Amino acid sequence: MENFQFEPTEEGSGQGSVCSPIIANIYMHYVLVWWFHERVKPMMKGFCELVVYADDFVACFQYKEDAEKFYMALRSRLEHFGLNLQEEKSRLIEFGRYAEENARKSGGKPDTFDFLGFTHYCSKSSKGRFRVKRKTSRKKFRKKLKEMNSLIKAKGHMPVSETIKWINKVLDGYYNYYAITDNTPMCASFLYKVRRMLFYWLNRRSQKRSYTWPQYADMLKVYHLKSPKIMFSYLYGQDSLLTIS
Repeated sequence: MENFQFEPTEEGSGQGSVCSPIIANIYMHYVLVWWFHERVKPMMKGFCELVVYADDFVACFQYKEDAEKFYMALRSRLEHFGLNLQEEKSRLIEFGRYAEENARKSGGKPDTFDFLGFTHYCSKSSKGRFRVKRKTSRKKFRKKLKEMNSLIKAKGHMPVSETIKWINKVLDGYYNYYAITDNTPMCASFLYKVRRMLFYWLNRRSQKRSYTWPQYADMLKVYHLKSPKIMFSYLYGQDSLLTIS
């Protein structure tokens, strides 16, 4: 549809169609996943692996030359099927247990990358061993807060108890995805900002101020906003050095 006029096409599938995700995954399987495991892996000198979700993917390589070889081959592979990489989202970075040490030598910090709403970064466990950690990406964090602000504003006509009940359902969904190991601070920050949003919009209901901060704190003792708790815990290390995302 363009300007409310239907135009038939033999390319792609209708946006929003129930078959679009299926077709996309079939396409990605043969264009990328099958090719990576059957053709790319046997040519690599070291360890390599691929993680794919819909049209988003991360490729990990032990050696820099393997990553560079794959990156060049990938462009040709996608062009053959009428596809191309989004240059602003595609990059070659050093990532892994040696990345921090190598970055420190040049006076910098190891690179991070975003995947599925999380920023992945190099860190260490409590025992000092290398461990990949994850936190909510800034882009997704800001986007969800903007969405929450609009939704809380729209609920201004509801009783406070119903508004908080609704907010808690949204928080449940947010925590179910983002409340993972190492990401508690970001989830707590999200809750903090939601609390301030609610305070602001409750006091916009009328010209007369509805709550002072002490009154608001007392109200939240009765109608609680749910606090984050870890919904998924993981503890493992990764040895990959370079990542393309």
